[in-house]
Amino acid sequence: MKKIKHLLSVIAVAFFLIIAYGSDDNNKNESDKSSALKDIETTKTSEIPLKTQLQNSIKGLEKGNDLTENVQSIDGIVIVLALYKSYHITITKGKESKNKEEKDLAKQLENKVSDSQVQNFPKLRAIYYKLMESKLWEHDISVTVGGKRNTILNLTAGYFAANKNIKDTQETLNEMLTSLRFKQINYRWYKGEDEYTYYKIDSPKDSEVVE
Repeated sequence: MKKIKHLLSVIAVAFFLIIAYGSDDNNKNESDKSSALKDIETTKTSEIPLKTQLQNSIKGLEKGNDLTENVQSIDGIVIVLALYKSYHITITKGKESKNKEEKDLAKQLENKVSDSQVQNFPKLRAIYYKLMESKLWEHDISVTVGGKRNTILNLTAGYFAANKNIKDTQETLNEMLTSLRFKQINYRWYKGEDEYTYYKIDSPKDSEVVE
């Protein structure tokens, strides 16, 4: 019994550290993250005219909608989410502008961001699932993804036989799962279990341009 409790404790610590803090073995990812986030922050706080910001954002999305091409880490996912947040801020400013041209540009940008999100969020969810799978398999936690657009996350492990462990895990994951617009997460304690615990996630549609 003591051995089992110790094993569950080890799994719990590993699980929470990996998911909550997005541990990365690649120092380059940290550098890329800092640089990209700095660029986003600079764009938000610079003195670039709003019209130019809107035009540049539209042109940037016209060059290509795949923002996930080089995303291979939790940090990379965070960068893409931050970029969409930055777009939302620019769009909001445009909509609130008294300048008709800026309002029109804001609407154009909103449509392009919506299309981009529809394309990229399913990919981001798939990347997140793959990262979880690779990090947690050694702790005997199985991770799969389901749903037509990768909207359902499935976790399976003996660890989830205890309701408290399910509750604690859900509290840890909820913010990221909502940000990635998952719709449901299922917890099983063995494969093929007919009865399982699930949580519905109140997240926006992929097409919705929100903060």
